[in-house]
Amino acid sequence: MECECELNPDEISVLRSIFRFALKNSRSPAIEELRFSLNKSNEEIVRILDALEKKDVLLRKRGTQEIVSIYPLSLTPTEHQIILEDGTKLFGMCAVDALGAPIMFHKNAKIFSQCEKCKKEIIIEIRNDEIASMSNRNITICGPKSQVSPAAETCCPLVNFFCSKKHADEWIAENPGLRNNINKRSVKRGFRKIKKCWKQYGEILGLRRSAS
Repeated sequence: MECECELNPDEISVLRSIFRFALKNSRSPAIEELRFSLNKSNEEIVRILDALEKKDVLLRKRGTQEIVSIYPLSLTPTEHQIILEDGTKLFGMCAVDALGAPIMFHKNAKIFSQCEKCKKEIIIEIRNDEIASMSNRNITICGPKSQVSPAAETCCPLVNFFCSKKHADEWIAENPGLRNNINKRSVKRGFRKIKKCWKQYGEILGLRRSAS
């Protein structure tokens, strides 16, 4: 996700409330729970959720008000697990979002994922908004250059970690249909942009807290 969408005060308030609830309860809030915390009517909340979904900031289960993802978090398990220093377990929508979540909340964390090619475990530690350690020196991220909304369904499944540039190149060769629409970059090279994006988003929502 590119953190460039314009958000109005009502949208920021609803997003902040959803994130705080998800961090505390490891699930999305129901409309009634949002109404209690925000002092807004069900109709107002649904209207705001409609606007946020149109902006591709969150995704609801089709035909319901159940929130299944709110960038950068998936509220259902993915292969990109984020464990905050206090033990809270989260899931990133994709590899980039997994790296962005600790920055967004200004929390120390470990990311547990796997190489999309060989399925070898990948571990990345984020401490004080920086990469403190990686299980492999040349971890690479591949993802589409362009996307179709909703990104959670069209883009995120293709944004993954690889344990090396070699394995990323092999995976691209095995998927010729994606070859002309794939960005490939090392985690170290891409992290500066990821950090800037998610730090800004966390500040806009008032969610960044001092790292332990």
